[in-house]
Amino acid sequence: APVIVVICAIGAYTVHNAMLDIWFMMVFGVVGYVFKKLDYPLAPLVLALVLGDKAEDSFRQAMLLSQGEVSIFWANPLVGSISTLAMLLLFWPLISRAIAKIRPAKAKDLPQEQPVD
Repeated sequence: APVIVVICAIGAYTVHNAMLDIWFMMVFGVVGYVFKKLDYPLAPLVLALVLGDKAEDSFRQAMLLSQGEVSIFWANPLVGSISTLAMLLLFWPLISRAIAKIRPAKAKDLPQEQPVD
């Protein structure tokens, strides 16, 4: 493992000849270690890093074309359904938590069964 760290540090330094790149390498190494210890999946992080820049540019372009109107994401049925699905997936933890709070409340209101002697 120490050899890998040294090779990564040399590679990070040679790109811009700056110590800041080595600090970034160390910070992201610690972040990666923490994610590994917490069993955080790697695929969403890689997708976010790879596609995040393109998605942000496309979102900005859509907002400029529609003059800030968010309804452009529901103008086309296909895009609208994908946008709705994305919103549902984004807010699903909140929705499921709210549903879980409502369901036990209904079960408490029911009369309890009494044992027959």
